[in-house]
Amino acid sequence: MTSTRPFEIDDLFRFNNVNLDVLTETYNMSFYLQYMSTSPELFTVATSPDGSITGYMLGKAEGTEELWHGHVSAVTVQPLYRRLGLARTLMEDLE
Repeated sequence: MTSTRPFEIDDLFRFNNVNLDVLTETYNMSFYLQYMSTSPELFTVATSPDGSITGYMLGKAEGTEELWHGHVSAVTVQPLYRRLGLARTLMEDLE
């Protein structure tokens, strides 16, 4: 069973199994660090029972005054864990 939790700084060194997939767009380290510093509550990982990262979702809130909206920058799941509803679970966590 996969579970979700907030992304932690040391996860940056543990999520290559997800990021090295050809369907996943990867970013430089400063991009991920920016999301961690500005919207940590919107940066979530999914983990397998052994603790390995199986997917992640990063988002942010954008806007001014009353014109705010959510923005999802990435949702990705390791190939072995696709078609199980994991991306949906990550998105529901955002809601």
